[in-house]
Amino acid sequence: MSYLFVVRDAAVEDAADVYAWYETQTIGLGNRFLMALDDCYAFIEANPLGYQLRKDNFRYARVEGFRYFRVVYDVVGTNITVYQVRHTSRRPSKRFGP
Repeated sequence: MSYLFVVRDAAVEDAADVYAWYETQTIGLGNRFLMALDDCYAFIEANPLGYQLRKDNFRYARVEGFRYFRVVYDVVGTNITVYQVRHTSRRPSKRFGP
């Protein structure tokens, strides 16, 4: 089955913030984060139901190599929507959970 994969602006901004922070820590680490995030997106697109349902039908995918970051997404019909890229120790979101 073919899916439409959409990354919301808020998730793009989240990823840009993470990239910028990692680059201030070690040059090149931000790029490694973005490559790991792209791999995570590719896995989600290939296996959208591969992660179990969580709060309010959202699914959480971990970013490999950056264990404290996860991608929050949902699957509705043939649409995959990424809502958030977040650090798991951040204050829990009322909408997306911890």
